Parts: sequence; C-alpha cells; structure tokens
Amino acid sequence: ARSMPQFGLLFQITLIPLIMLSGGITPRESMPEWVQTVMLAAPTTHFVALAQGILYRGAGLDVVWKPFVILFAIGAGLFGYALARFRATIGTMV
Repeated sequence: ARSMPQFGLLFQITLIPLIMLSGGITPRESMPEWVQTVMLAAPTTHFVALAQGILYRGAGLDVVWKPFVILFAIGAGLFGYALARFRATIGTMV
C-alpha cells in the first residue's frame, strides 16, 4: 500500500475474513469442507486452535504442539519472504 488509508482498507478486507473463518467466532466444523481446507493455510486458524486448547482446556505442550509448529512454520515462511522483499527493495535504492 502506498498510503495509510490504502493500508487500512487492505487490512480490513484481509483481516475480517481471516477472523470470521478461523474458527474463533463460529466453529470450523459448521463450515463447508472446502472452506475448512483452504483455511488450513491461514495462521489465524492454527492460533485459534492453540489458544482454545490452552485457555479452555488447560492443555499442555504435548497436546498443542502441532498447531504451534504449524504457526511457527507459517510465521518463519512469511518472515523469510518479507526479508527477501526488504533486501531487494534496499538493493534497488542504493
């Protein structure tokens, strides 16, 4: 985004569907199968599973390790992508 208003609009149209389809507001089981499959690529889905396991059930790391590892992998991948783009942008500035 080239300005803060553009960023705000992009943020809203990206974040609202992620929150609504992550399973935090409505259960994922009530969604169509294809939506459940697509939302496995979203980090919010795994964060909701991790948070609900810890907060509601008192689960330990032995139970919530899988969403934690997936969330870490998605975060590391996005961090690597952002770092590569940042370095490319800085490289064109010099």
